[in-house]
Amino acid sequence: MQQKGRKKRRLFPIIDPSNQFRFLAFIIIYSWVIVIFLALCIFVPNILQMQDENLSFEIRAAAAKNLLAAHKMVWPALIALICIIGMHSFRFFHRFIGPLYRFRWGFERMRDGHLDFRIKIRKNDFLHKEEQAINEMIEALAGKIGNIQVASNDSLKSLNELKEMLTEVSEHRGKSKELLDTHSRHLDTLADAARYFRL
Repeated sequence: MQQKGRKKRRLFPIIDPSNQFRFLAFIIIYSWVIVIFLALCIFVPNILQMQDENLSFEIRAAAAKNLLAAHKMVWPALIALICIIGMHSFRFFHRFIGPLYRFRWGFERMRDGHLDFRIKIRKNDFLHKEEQAINEMIEALAGKIGNIQVASNDSLKSLNELKEMLTEVSEHRGKSKELLDTHSRHLDTLADAARYFRL
């Protein structure tokens, strides 16, 4: 019973109401434009025949009969078609909206400084190439930031050691020079890693 309910909820999930209902509104508007165009094509010739007084009564009566028959057949079919198209479109656009929702979640995580995640979208969703590109970007960013963090820690460590050495007697001048060189190399590594990003 619980699984049935879960499947039911997944049928038409609303995860981004603003975009999903906007897409649905566009589909319904376009469908109604098509319906009005078809109605004009189907009904207007019969209406014109009914209003033409030069035609015989039989022809005008047949036009009226055709008009009533068309009303009975066309409107239910067109309304059913709009409902089917609307429901299918809502479902179809969910395959775009779902990934966009996951991407937005990923961007918010990155904004908050988290790079320990990967974006995963469903198998039947669209935008799999974009998913791969974003995950590659996160991996590259995490790698570069990791290098920066390691280089920063090494730099701080060597700087602290250098400070300790300089507070001691000056006979350790050779060791101080070596530590300064090490510290300089760490800072160069840090600068190279930081240059990867363009601000």
